[in-house]
Amino acid sequence: MAEPARFIETLADRVEHVLRKRQLGPLSVKELITELGPETDTSATTLAAEHQLVQALREDELRRAARGKRPRFGITDGESVRLRPPGNPAEAAVEEWNERVKLDLLEQLRECDPIVFEHIVAQLLIAIGYEEVRVTKRSNDGGVDVHAILSARGVTRVPTALQVKRWRKPVGRPDVQQLRGSLKSTQQGVIVTTSSFSRPALEDAARQDGSPVHLIDGQMLADLMVEHGLGVQTARVAFFSLDEQRLTGGSPAAAARATAEGDQVSPGLRQGSQMYFLAQLPGGRNADYLSTLAIMAQLAEEQPTLDEYIAVFQEHFPNISRVDEARRRMRVLLSLGLAEVESNHVTLTFLGRRFLDDRDPRLLREAFLARIAGAAEVRALVADAADDRARRQRVLDDPPAGLSSTQAALVLRWLTQLGL
Repeated sequence: MAEPARFIETLADRVEHVLRKRQLGPLSVKELITELGPETDTSATTLAAEHQLVQALREDELRRAARGKRPRFGITDGESVRLRPPGNPAEAAVEEWNERVKLDLLEQLRECDPIVFEHIVAQLLIAIGYEEVRVTKRSNDGGVDVHAILSARGVTRVPTALQVKRWRKPVGRPDVQQLRGSLKSTQQGVIVTTSSFSRPALEDAARQDGSPVHLIDGQMLADLMVEHGLGVQTARVAFFSLDEQRLTGGSPAAAARATAEGDQVSPGLRQGSQMYFLAQLPGGRNADYLSTLAIMAQLAEEQPTLDEYIAVFQEHFPNISRVDEARRRMRVLLSLGLAEVESNHVTLTFLGRRFLDDRDPRLLREAFLARIAGAAEVRALVADAADDRARRQRVLDDPPAGLSSTQAALVLRWLTQLGL
Protein backbone atom coordinates (compact mmCIF):
# COMPACT_ATOMS: atom_id res chain seq x y z
CA MET A 1 0.00 0.00 0.00
CA ALA A 2 1.56 3.31 -1.05
CA GLU A 3 2.40 5.74 1.73
CA PRO A 4 0.50 9.01 1.10
CA ALA A 5 1.97 12.38 1.89
CA ARG A 6 1.15 13.50 5.42
CA PHE A 7 2.08 16.58 7.40
CA ILE A 8 1.27 15.08 10.80
CA GLU A 9 3.94 12.86 12.29
CA THR A 10 3.52 10.90 15.45
CA LEU A 11 6.16 11.00 18.15
CA ALA A 12 7.14 7.45 17.19
CA ASP A 13 7.66 8.58 13.58
CA ARG A 14 10.03 11.30 14.76
CA VAL A 15 11.95 8.85 16.94
CA GLU A 16 12.34 6.54 13.93
CA HIS A 17 13.79 9.41 11.87
CA VAL A 18 16.30 10.21 14.61
CA LEU A 19 17.41 6.58 14.90
CA ARG A 20 17.84 6.24 11.13
CA LYS A 21 20.17 9.21 11.21
CA ARG A 22 22.09 7.67 14.11
CA GLN A 23 23.03 4.26 12.68
CA LEU A 24 19.72 2.67 13.80
CA GLY A 25 20.68 3.13 17.46
CA PRO A 26 20.61 2.14 20.19
CA LEU A 27 20.40 5.57 21.80
CA SER A 28 19.64 6.26 25.43
CA VAL A 29 16.23 7.78 26.16
CA LYS A 30 18.00 10.94 27.34
CA GLU A 31 19.84 11.21 24.01
CA LEU A 32 16.58 10.77 22.12
CA ILE A 33 14.90 13.54 24.10
CA THR A 34 17.84 15.84 23.30
CA GLU A 35 17.70 14.92 19.60
CA LEU A 36 13.94 15.50 19.42
CA GLY A 37 14.42 18.85 21.14
CA PRO A 38 11.79 21.56 21.65
CA GLU A 39 13.26 23.63 18.80
CA THR A 40 11.70 21.28 16.24
CA ASP A 41 8.23 21.22 17.76
CA THR A 42 6.86 23.23 20.65
CA SER A 43 4.88 20.20 21.79
CA ALA A 44 8.18 18.39 22.40
CA THR A 45 8.43 20.02 25.82
CA THR A 46 6.01 17.30 26.96
CA LEU A 47 8.87 14.82 26.51
CA ALA A 48 10.75 16.09 29.55
CA ALA A 49 9.79 13.01 31.52
CA GLU A 50 11.60 9.99 30.10
CA HIS A 51 8.81 7.60 30.96
CA GLN A 52 6.45 9.56 28.69
CA LEU A 53 8.67 8.88 25.70
CA VAL A 54 9.02 5.20 26.54
CA GLN A 55 5.27 4.91 27.09
CA ALA A 56 4.57 6.50 23.70
CA LEU A 57 6.89 4.01 21.99
CA ARG A 58 5.34 1.05 23.82
CA GLU A 59 1.88 2.22 22.72
CA ASP A 60 3.16 2.45 19.15
CA GLU A 61 4.42 -1.12 19.52
CA LEU A 62 1.01 -2.37 20.64
CA ARG A 63 -0.78 -0.41 17.93
CA ARG A 64 1.42 -1.77 15.16
CA ALA A 65 0.98 -5.32 16.41
CA ALA A 66 -2.80 -4.88 16.37
CA ARG A 67 -2.54 -3.57 12.80
CA GLY A 68 -0.61 -6.62 11.60
CA LYS A 69 2.79 -4.94 11.50
CA ARG A 70 6.02 -5.76 13.30
CA PRO A 71 6.99 -3.43 16.16
CA ARG A 72 9.67 -1.04 14.93
CA PHE A 73 11.50 -0.31 18.19
CA GLY A 74 13.55 -2.39 20.57
CA ILE A 75 13.36 -0.94 24.09
CA THR A 76 15.80 -2.22 26.70
CA ASP A 77 14.92 -1.73 30.38
CA GLY A 78 13.20 1.55 29.53
CA GLU A 79 16.64 3.11 29.12
CA SER A 80 17.67 2.69 25.48
CA VAL A 81 15.88 2.45 22.14
CA ARG A 82 16.93 1.04 18.77
CA LEU A 83 15.23 0.21 15.51
CA ARG A 84 14.39 -3.44 15.18
CA PRO A 85 15.94 -5.32 12.27
CA PRO A 86 13.81 -6.45 9.33
CA GLY A 87 11.68 -9.48 10.01
CA ASN A 88 12.65 -13.00 9.06
CA PRO A 89 11.14 -14.44 5.85
CA ALA A 90 8.11 -15.85 7.68
CA GLU A 91 7.37 -12.51 9.38
CA ALA A 92 7.86 -10.62 6.10
CA ALA A 93 5.43 -12.98 4.36
CA VAL A 94 2.81 -12.41 7.09
CA GLU A 95 3.19 -8.62 6.83
CA GLU A 96 2.86 -8.78 3.05
CA TRP A 97 -0.28 -10.90 3.39
CA ASN A 98 -1.77 -8.48 5.93
CA GLU A 99 -1.20 -5.53 3.58
CA ARG A 100 -2.95 -7.43 0.78
CA VAL A 101 -5.92 -8.06 3.07
CA LYS A 102 -6.08 -4.33 3.89
CA LEU A 103 -6.11 -3.46 0.18
CA ASP A 104 -8.94 -5.93 -0.34
CA LEU A 105 -10.78 -4.47 2.65
CA LEU A 106 -10.55 -0.98 1.15
CA GLU A 107 -11.79 -2.25 -2.21
CA GLN A 108 -14.81 -3.85 -0.53
CA LEU A 109 -15.55 -0.61 1.33
CA ARG A 110 -15.48 1.34 -1.94
CA GLU A 111 -18.00 -1.08 -3.44
CA CYS A 112 -20.44 -1.26 -0.52
CA ASP A 113 -23.67 0.71 -0.22
CA PRO A 114 -23.11 4.34 0.94
CA ILE A 115 -25.41 3.92 3.94
CA VAL A 116 -23.66 0.68 4.92
CA PHE A 117 -20.33 2.49 4.72
CA GLU A 118 -21.57 5.27 7.02
CA HIS A 119 -22.67 2.69 9.59
CA ILE A 120 -19.32 0.87 9.34
CA VAL A 121 -17.55 4.16 10.11
CA ALA A 122 -19.95 4.69 13.02
CA GLN A 123 -19.06 1.25 14.39
CA LEU A 124 -15.38 2.13 14.08
CA LEU A 125 -15.88 5.35 16.04
CA ILE A 126 -17.58 3.42 18.84
CA ALA A 127 -14.71 0.91 18.89
CA ILE A 128 -12.19 3.75 19.10
CA GLY A 129 -14.03 5.25 22.09
CA TYR A 130 -16.31 7.96 20.72
CA GLU A 131 -19.61 8.40 22.49
CA GLU A 132 -23.15 9.28 21.35
CA VAL A 133 -22.36 8.20 17.80
CA ARG A 134 -25.25 8.64 15.37
CA VAL A 135 -25.58 8.50 11.61
CA THR A 136 -27.52 11.48 10.23
CA LYS A 137 -30.64 11.12 8.18
CA ARG A 138 -30.29 11.39 4.43
CA SER A 139 -31.64 14.96 4.52
CA ASN A 140 -28.94 17.55 4.08
CA ASP A 141 -27.16 18.17 7.38
CA GLY A 142 -24.52 20.50 6.06
CA GLY A 143 -22.75 17.59 4.43
CA VAL A 144 -22.22 15.86 7.79
CA ASP A 145 -22.78 12.10 7.77
CA VAL A 146 -22.01 11.14 11.36
CA HIS A 147 -22.11 13.02 14.67
CA ALA A 148 -20.15 11.85 17.72
CA ILE A 149 -18.59 13.04 20.97
CA LEU A 150 -14.87 12.61 21.54
CA SER A 151 -14.50 12.07 25.27
CA ALA A 152 -11.12 12.14 27.00
CA ARG A 153 -12.10 9.92 29.95
CA GLY A 154 -14.77 12.39 30.92
CA VAL A 155 -12.36 15.31 31.34
CA THR A 156 -13.29 16.98 28.05
CA ARG A 157 -16.06 16.33 25.55
CA VAL A 158 -15.53 17.52 21.99
CA PRO A 159 -18.49 17.42 19.58
CA THR A 160 -17.30 15.95 16.28
CA ALA A 161 -18.87 16.14 12.82
CA LEU A 162 -17.72 13.59 10.23
CA GLN A 163 -18.01 13.35 6.50
CA VAL A 164 -17.41 9.93 4.94
CA LYS A 165 -16.40 9.69 1.31
CA ARG A 166 -16.46 6.32 -0.42
CA TRP A 167 -14.23 7.63 -3.19
CA ARG A 168 -11.43 6.54 -5.48
CA LYS A 169 -10.31 10.04 -6.43
CA PRO A 170 -8.41 12.20 -3.91
CA VAL A 171 -10.38 14.47 -1.59
CA GLY A 172 -9.58 18.09 -2.41
CA ARG A 173 -9.34 21.42 -0.62
CA PRO A 174 -12.94 22.48 -1.39
CA ASP A 175 -14.22 19.45 0.54
CA VAL A 176 -12.15 20.41 3.59
CA GLN A 177 -13.34 24.02 3.36
CA GLN A 178 -16.96 22.92 3.00
CA LEU A 179 -16.84 20.84 6.17
CA ARG A 180 -15.04 23.59 8.10
CA GLY A 181 -17.68 26.10 7.00
CA SER A 182 -20.48 23.90 8.36
CA LEU A 183 -18.93 23.44 11.82
CA LYS A 184 -20.22 25.16 14.92
CA SER A 185 -17.74 27.01 17.09
CA THR A 186 -17.48 24.11 19.56
CA GLN A 187 -17.09 21.38 16.94
CA GLN A 188 -14.19 19.70 15.25
CA GLY A 189 -14.44 18.03 11.88
CA VAL A 190 -13.21 14.71 10.51
CA ILE A 191 -13.19 13.54 6.90
CA VAL A 192 -12.93 9.78 6.37
CA THR A 193 -12.22 8.53 2.87
CA THR A 194 -11.35 5.27 1.17
CA SER A 195 -8.98 7.21 -1.13
CA SER A 196 -6.40 9.87 -0.25
CA PHE A 197 -6.12 13.63 0.18
CA SER A 198 -4.60 16.12 -2.22
CA ARG A 199 -1.71 18.24 -1.00
CA PRO A 200 -3.89 21.41 -0.96
CA ALA A 201 -6.41 19.51 1.20
CA LEU A 202 -3.64 18.53 3.62
CA GLU A 203 -2.41 22.12 3.75
CA ASP A 204 -5.88 23.48 4.43
CA ALA A 205 -6.57 20.92 7.16
CA ALA A 206 -3.30 21.92 8.87
CA ARG A 207 -4.38 25.57 9.21
CA GLN A 208 -4.38 26.92 12.75
CA ASP A 209 -6.75 29.84 12.12
CA GLY A 210 -10.02 27.96 11.86
CA SER A 211 -12.02 25.09 13.28
CA PRO A 212 -9.89 21.93 13.32
CA VAL A 213 -10.46 19.37 10.59
CA HIS A 214 -8.75 15.98 10.86
CA LEU A 215 -8.21 13.65 7.92
CA ILE A 216 -8.38 9.85 7.78
CA ASP A 217 -7.29 8.44 4.42
CA GLY A 218 -7.77 4.94 3.10
CA GLN A 219 -4.57 3.58 4.58
CA MET A 220 -5.34 4.89 8.05
CA LEU A 221 -8.96 3.73 7.76
CA ALA A 222 -7.84 0.18 6.94
CA ASP A 223 -5.29 0.25 9.77
CA LEU A 224 -7.90 1.42 12.28
CA MET A 225 -10.43 -1.19 11.20
CA VAL A 226 -7.86 -3.97 11.46
CA GLU A 227 -6.66 -2.65 14.83
CA HIS A 228 -10.20 -2.80 16.23
CA GLY A 229 -11.15 -6.09 14.56
CA LEU A 230 -13.71 -4.71 12.12
CA GLY A 231 -14.06 -6.33 8.71
CA VAL A 232 -11.26 -8.84 9.28
CA GLN A 233 -10.63 -12.08 11.14
CA THR A 234 -7.43 -12.75 13.04
CA ALA A 235 -5.53 -16.02 13.31
CA ARG A 236 -2.58 -16.53 15.65
CA VAL A 237 0.37 -18.66 14.53
CA ALA A 238 3.55 -19.29 16.53
CA PHE A 239 6.91 -18.82 14.78
CA PHE A 240 10.00 -20.46 16.22
CA SER A 241 13.58 -19.23 16.01
CA LEU A 242 16.71 -20.31 17.82
CA ASP A 243 17.48 -18.56 21.10
CA GLU A 244 21.14 -17.79 20.47
CA GLN A 245 21.42 -16.15 23.89
CA ARG A 246 20.33 -19.31 25.65
CA LEU A 247 22.77 -21.33 23.56
CA THR A 248 25.64 -19.49 25.25
CA GLY A 249 24.80 -21.62 28.30
CA GLY A 250 24.73 -20.60 31.93
CA SER A 251 20.98 -20.86 32.43
CA PRO A 252 19.52 -20.47 35.94
CA ALA A 253 18.42 -24.11 35.70
CA ALA A 254 22.06 -25.18 35.93
CA ALA A 255 22.35 -23.43 39.25
CA ALA A 256 19.12 -24.98 40.47
CA ARG A 257 20.39 -28.48 39.63
CA ALA A 258 23.68 -27.86 41.38
CA THR A 259 21.84 -26.65 44.48
CA ALA A 260 19.60 -29.72 44.47
CA GLU A 261 22.68 -31.93 44.32
CA GLY A 262 24.19 -30.19 47.35
CA ASP A 263 26.99 -28.42 45.48
CA GLN A 264 28.34 -25.05 46.52
CA VAL A 265 27.03 -22.80 43.77
CA SER A 266 28.86 -19.65 42.71
CA PRO A 267 26.89 -16.46 43.38
CA GLY A 268 26.92 -15.77 39.63
CA LEU A 269 24.98 -19.00 39.08
CA ARG A 270 22.31 -18.48 41.72
CA GLN A 271 18.80 -19.35 40.69
CA GLY A 272 17.04 -16.32 39.21
CA SER A 273 20.19 -14.75 37.78
CA GLN A 274 21.30 -15.26 34.19
CA MET A 275 25.01 -15.76 33.61
CA TYR A 276 26.76 -16.75 30.40
CA PHE A 277 29.66 -18.94 29.36
CA LEU A 278 32.45 -17.95 27.00
CA ALA A 279 33.93 -19.33 23.81
CA GLN A 280 37.40 -18.74 22.43
CA LEU A 281 37.76 -15.56 20.41
CA PRO A 282 38.45 -16.18 16.71
CA GLY A 283 41.96 -14.71 16.90
CA GLY A 284 43.11 -17.28 19.43
CA ARG A 285 44.44 -16.86 22.96
CA ASN A 286 47.23 -14.47 21.87
CA ALA A 287 44.96 -12.05 20.00
CA ASP A 288 44.20 -8.59 21.37
CA TYR A 289 40.77 -9.14 22.88
CA LEU A 290 39.58 -5.49 22.68
CA SER A 291 40.49 -5.14 19.00
CA THR A 292 38.94 -8.49 18.12
CA LEU A 293 35.69 -7.65 19.92
CA ALA A 294 35.58 -4.27 18.20
CA ILE A 295 35.84 -5.95 14.80
CA MET A 296 33.13 -8.46 15.73
CA ALA A 297 30.83 -5.67 16.96
CA GLN A 298 31.39 -3.56 13.84
CA LEU A 299 30.15 -6.44 11.71
CA ALA A 300 26.75 -6.08 13.43
CA GLU A 301 26.31 -2.35 12.83
CA GLU A 302 24.04 -2.76 9.79
CA GLN A 303 21.86 -5.43 11.43
CA PRO A 304 22.83 -8.25 9.05
CA THR A 305 21.05 -11.58 9.04
CA LEU A 306 22.83 -14.23 11.07
CA ASP A 307 23.94 -15.99 7.88
CA GLU A 308 25.29 -12.72 6.45
CA TYR A 309 27.10 -12.01 9.70
CA ILE A 310 28.72 -15.45 9.77
CA ALA A 311 29.87 -15.10 6.14
CA VAL A 312 31.57 -11.74 6.82
CA PHE A 313 32.90 -13.06 10.14
CA GLN A 314 34.67 -15.87 8.30
CA GLU A 315 36.11 -13.40 5.79
CA HIS A 316 37.68 -11.43 8.67
CA PHE A 317 38.78 -14.56 10.51
CA PRO A 318 39.65 -17.12 7.79
CA ASN A 319 41.10 -19.52 10.35
CA ILE A 320 37.48 -20.26 11.41
CA SER A 321 36.45 -22.31 8.38
CA ARG A 322 33.45 -24.16 9.80
CA VAL A 323 30.12 -22.32 10.00
CA ASP A 324 29.11 -24.01 13.25
CA GLU A 325 32.40 -22.98 14.84
CA ALA A 326 32.03 -19.39 13.62
CA ARG A 327 28.53 -19.30 15.05
CA ARG A 328 29.77 -20.56 18.40
CA ARG A 329 32.61 -18.04 18.51
CA MET A 330 30.45 -15.04 17.65
CA ARG A 331 28.25 -15.79 20.66
CA VAL A 332 30.93 -14.12 22.78
CA LEU A 333 29.20 -10.87 21.76
CA LEU A 334 25.94 -12.22 23.18
CA SER A 335 27.59 -13.44 26.38
CA LEU A 336 29.06 -9.99 27.02
CA GLY A 337 25.83 -8.20 26.14
CA LEU A 338 27.34 -6.37 23.15
CA ALA A 339 24.88 -7.80 20.63
CA GLU A 340 21.77 -9.90 20.37
CA VAL A 341 20.04 -11.96 17.70
CA GLU A 342 16.46 -10.95 16.92
CA SER A 343 14.36 -12.27 14.03
CA ASN A 344 17.52 -13.93 12.72
CA HIS A 345 19.34 -10.58 12.53
CA VAL A 346 22.41 -9.65 14.59
CA THR A 347 21.97 -6.24 16.25
CA LEU A 348 24.09 -4.16 18.57
CA THR A 349 22.84 -3.51 22.08
CA PHE A 350 23.19 -0.13 23.78
CA LEU A 351 26.33 -1.44 25.49
CA GLY A 352 27.69 -2.60 22.12
CA ARG A 353 27.09 0.82 20.60
CA ARG A 354 28.82 2.53 23.54
CA PHE A 355 31.77 0.16 23.25
CA LEU A 356 32.19 0.89 19.53
CA ASP A 357 31.87 4.63 20.05
CA ASP A 358 34.17 4.91 23.08
CA ARG A 359 36.40 1.80 22.94
CA ASP A 360 36.48 2.06 26.73
CA PRO A 361 37.79 -1.18 28.28
CA ARG A 362 35.98 -0.32 31.52
CA LEU A 363 32.67 -1.10 29.78
CA LEU A 364 33.92 -4.60 29.00
CA ARG A 365 35.28 -5.11 32.49
CA GLU A 366 31.94 -4.24 34.06
CA ALA A 367 30.04 -6.45 31.62
CA PHE A 368 32.47 -9.32 32.10
CA LEU A 369 32.20 -9.34 35.89
CA ALA A 370 28.42 -8.88 35.81
CA ARG A 371 27.53 -11.44 33.12
CA ILE A 372 30.17 -14.16 32.80
CA ALA A 373 29.73 -17.29 34.86
CA GLY A 374 32.56 -17.71 37.38
CA ALA A 375 34.27 -14.37 36.60
CA ALA A 376 34.14 -13.04 40.15
CA GLU A 377 34.94 -16.46 41.61
CA VAL A 378 38.02 -17.07 39.45
CA ARG A 379 39.21 -13.55 40.18
CA ALA A 380 38.96 -14.18 43.93
CA LEU A 381 40.52 -17.63 43.60
CA VAL A 382 43.74 -16.33 42.03
CA ALA A 383 43.97 -13.01 43.84
CA ASP A 384 46.93 -14.05 46.04
CA ALA A 385 48.68 -16.39 43.55
CA ALA A 386 52.36 -15.62 43.09
CA ASP A 387 52.54 -15.57 39.28
CA ASP A 388 50.74 -16.51 36.04
CA ARG A 389 51.76 -20.15 36.30
CA ALA A 390 50.45 -20.42 39.84
CA ARG A 391 47.18 -18.80 38.80
CA ARG A 392 46.69 -21.22 35.92
CA GLN A 393 47.44 -24.21 38.10
CA ARG A 394 45.04 -23.06 40.76
CA VAL A 395 42.05 -22.78 38.43
CA LEU A 396 42.88 -26.13 36.82
CA ASP A 397 43.14 -27.88 40.17
CA ASP A 398 40.17 -26.27 41.87
CA PRO A 399 37.74 -24.55 39.44
CA PRO A 400 34.72 -22.79 40.95
CA ALA A 401 31.54 -24.87 41.28
CA GLY A 402 29.58 -24.92 38.05
CA LEU A 403 32.66 -24.44 35.84
CA SER A 404 34.87 -26.99 34.16
CA SER A 405 38.65 -26.52 34.46
CA THR A 406 38.69 -25.56 30.75
CA GLN A 407 36.07 -22.86 31.26
CA ALA A 408 37.83 -21.60 34.39
CA ALA A 409 41.12 -21.32 32.45
CA LEU A 410 39.34 -19.40 29.69
CA VAL A 411 37.83 -17.01 32.23
CA LEU A 412 41.31 -16.49 33.68
CA ARG A 413 42.71 -15.55 30.26
CA TRP A 414 39.94 -13.00 29.83
CA LEU A 415 40.59 -11.55 33.28
CA THR A 416 44.26 -11.14 32.33
CA GLN A 417 43.47 -9.53 28.97
CA LEU A 418 40.99 -7.10 30.52
CA GLY A 419 43.40 -6.12 33.28
CA LEU A 420 41.21 -7.55 36.02
